[in-house]
Amino acid sequence: MSVREYVDADSLWNHLEGICRWERYTGTEGENAAVRYVEAELAALGIDVTVHAFCSLISIPGAATLQVLGAGGETISAITAVFGASTGAEGVRGQAVYVGEADAPDTPFGDPFYTGASAEAPVAGRVVVAEGMLSPARFYHFERRGAIAQVYVNKGYAHEMTVSTIWGAPTPESIARLPGTPVVTLSREQGAALLERLKRREEMNLRVHAETDTAWRETLMPVASIAPGNGGEEYVLVGGHIDSWHMGANDNGAGDATLMELARVAHERRGDLRRGLKVAWWNGHSHGRFSGSTWYADHAFHELRRNCAAYLNIDQPGCRGATLYRPFCTADVRDWVRGAVERIGGQRTEPDHPRKMADQSLWGVGVPSFSFLPVLPPDHPDLQKDHPESGFPEYWHHPADTLDKMDKDLLAEHCRVYAGALHELCSLERVPLNPVATAAVVNEEIERLGAIGGGVVDLGDLSEAGARLAKACTALNVKIESIDAAVANRALLGMSHAVNPVLYTQAGPFDHDPASGAFRMPGLQCIANFVERGPESDAGRVIYTRVVREKNRIIAGLDAASVIAESV
Repeated sequence: MSVREYVDADSLWNHLEGICRWERYTGTEGENAAVRYVEAELAALGIDVTVHAFCSLISIPGAATLQVLGAGGETISAITAVFGASTGAEGVRGQAVYVGEADAPDTPFGDPFYTGASAEAPVAGRVVVAEGMLSPARFYHFERRGAIAQVYVNKGYAHEMTVSTIWGAPTPESIARLPGTPVVTLSREQGAALLERLKRREEMNLRVHAETDTAWRETLMPVASIAPGNGGEEYVLVGGHIDSWHMGANDNGAGDATLMELARVAHERRGDLRRGLKVAWWNGHSHGRFSGSTWYADHAFHELRRNCAAYLNIDQPGCRGATLYRPFCTADVRDWVRGAVERIGGQRTEPDHPRKMADQSLWGVGVPSFSFLPVLPPDHPDLQKDHPESGFPEYWHHPADTLDKMDKDLLAEHCRVYAGALHELCSLERVPLNPVATAAVVNEEIERLGAIGGGVVDLGDLSEAGARLAKACTALNVKIESIDAAVANRALLGMSHAVNPVLYTQAGPFDHDPASGAFRMPGLQCIANFVERGPESDAGRVIYTRVVREKNRIIAGLDAASVIAESV
């Protein structure tokens, strides 16, 4: 019987209903109850479950209001973002400044020389009012320019968000980036009149009240382990977050139920497996800024390097109308992901480069990572108004994310696709990694950066390292079928461990990049700034130092992968 047929739609739905009995804010009784539910249900099936307990910096949102002062004043109920600053009873008062839909820089986070499209708006000492959804980078951009508070008017619902730019628990180097000013969000209905007055250039004073409960809390995180029939130590990791906003049926109660069913199916079919399966219910996704998956990446680092063949993240399956798969993946696993979505999911897609979202905490470790994100098709009536291109529903991060938005049949179908993909990954003799695809992405990015540099930046040594990698990978692929599978697997994974941290991160493998957009070779994206500022300027000289150091780091990673390929 096909592994797809092992998926039980009734079991899935029962677990979804079971998990959605609790609001699951990280470190609270509700999330802890959900953790114990997962543990008890799987243990009853004979599945090994470890509940990890550890402290994380967690932020829970409290009450928030926005007061429009003076003539025509009013008090508007609002929501605040986790990790935003608390104001106390007095609130924070200041003159409003309207910045429209001005966004953060489309560059790797933290560029100290960025002025921005909205630089003409004097935000220092004022309360910024912006249209559209906040993002940590957007918030940090205005806070760094001196805004004393920020107000975001979403295009539809007011969506719950986090505003910290720190990925996971803070370190001595990152703790200073914790927000020091408050933020509130309004729905379009709540904020329409405010926007109209500001667009008419009315002078206006606002008072922001916001409370957040930000503290170190003990948190619980279950991880299930299904050993393969051959007793081997290699495994595939699959995870999704157990915390949620409100009841969070789609995001991510459905993912949690799916993980429970995948663990059950893998346990029943464990005799088929060459690799084991580890299943993780990450905590702190929203309220700790990916603190759970980051803790795991840090504390299981060496085991992940030795034995983890790939990581699949599962988020938001099963909502009504989500008939499309949107795959994201690291380059090494892209060919297999493309084929799996077509073979198992019945859709032809072109996987996108990885996104810095949804507990993608393992690139720095070097683990090949992917997701098949189920999304709504274009023009679906439930599409989010702020970012319809995301494919997410409007009830995302909102109290309306309830069981009535779910589709039992689609949830089962998504689970079947995940089950088929994981069974394949755990059963293949060789890990389905293609280093030639990785080398192609590496060299494509080097060529793009060279064009941006326009000859002002010498990337000749980087190009040589990229060419060596491409040659070594091509030679390895020619002979890969004749190499002992265990030797081939060690080589392919070792190459991913060498290249992925330099291709997708700036801080990896032993730290984590800020929570901003995902870029290939993010540490070299400052080349554009270098050219703009000029090599003889003070800023240019500062940037050049980063370029040289980052080139060295990337070349070292590429050379390490080339050595592995050449030595097999």
